[in-house]
Amino acid sequence: MKISWAQKAEAGCLESVKAASDVYSPVAGKIVEVNEKLAATPNLLNSSPLEDGWIFKLEVASRSDVEGLMNETAYKKFLETQK
Repeated sequence: MKISWAQKAEAGCLESVKAASDVYSPVAGKIVEVNEKLAATPNLLNSSPLEDGWIFKLEVASRSDVEGLMNETAYKKFLETQK
């Protein structure tokens, strides 16, 4: 996994039995912490995505990158329009 990257750059890859999916960084930044629990318990990504299933923590390089992101409420509304 890269240490730092630009906004929208590939930050890693998640693999399952059926597929592999690239992970893109929503902001420019650098990794300050990696969730080591995921190596032993990868199902945390699905079973506890908001508590224990996080992948890494970033130090944001530019606050302006954050301004265009959706919060949880806005994202849920967006998902409803995709049904």
